[in-house]
Amino acid sequence: MRTNLIIVEGLPGSGKSTAAAMIAKVLAEKGKKAVCVDEGAQEHPADYADYDFPDFETERRKILGKWRSFLERSDKDTIYVFNCIFLQNPMCETMMRFGMDEKASFTYISEIAEIIKPLHPIILYINRPDVKKTVDRVLDERGNDWLNAVIDYHVSQGYGKQNHLSGYEGYLACLEERKIREMRILQALDLDYHIISRDMKEEEFAELLDSAE
Repeated sequence: MRTNLIIVEGLPGSGKSTAAAMIAKVLAEKGKKAVCVDEGAQEHPADYADYDFPDFETERRKILGKWRSFLERSDKDTIYVFNCIFLQNPMCETMMRFGMDEKASFTYISEIAEIIKPLHPIILYINRPDVKKTVDRVLDERGNDWLNAVIDYHVSQGYGKQNHLSGYEGYLACLEERKIREMRILQALDLDYHIISRDMKEEEFAELLDSAE
């Protein structure tokens, strides 16, 4: 397989972590050396566990530096499988936290894309059509503390505040717009990507990965 980096993207509840783990398993069964790293991992090779940056320029410099460091240190014989740090994290910060427009988000994500191009990355975007159902399916597992935290993050700053959004419905409105922007940005980038609209089994991921070789 030509790629050394597979990134799984999508909204909360879309099944990114499950898909990433399944992809790593499929790769291992094919005899590939695969490393699966989830979002927020303390020792993430390409990201920070805590996003406590004081401003966007500081964040941009630190994140791009981390991506460059990952590129330099990555093992050419390993396929890395990452969960959501290419689109979700940049969009949550540029759009939701700092209230930046789509062009600014695209510019930032394009910088990341340019850094990782030597790894021939593949982006798998899980696009479930119903945002509410997508989020609702993980509410029992993640609990009210998680829900209250993500609602507050989305509606109390940046995009949510600019558009006077509030509560659970406001949170869903944020996600709806984020998905629209992410899809447009993904399609505008010069990267290999695949859109997934449903749960997939291991053999289906195997077929998808075979087709990408």
